[in-house]
Amino acid sequence: MTGEVEDPYKWKRGFSREQAADYCGVNFYKVANAVRKNVLPAVRNGRDIIIFREDLDAWMESWEPV
Repeated sequence: MTGEVEDPYKWKRGFSREQAADYCGVNFYKVANAVRKNVLPAVRNGRDIIIFREDLDAWMESWEPV
């Protein structure tokens, strides 16, 4: 046992806004606002909004360090 926590989203490519918030470690409203303002790309499939992992990673990279 290495003490590492397994990534629950390891094989996931598309995320709901709730899952995206959990993946990024932010609250739902931060993700929802970014999608609404077109800062974070997302696609709509019926009533579902899907955000791709690559877009989440790029969005997090754009954050300013503290």
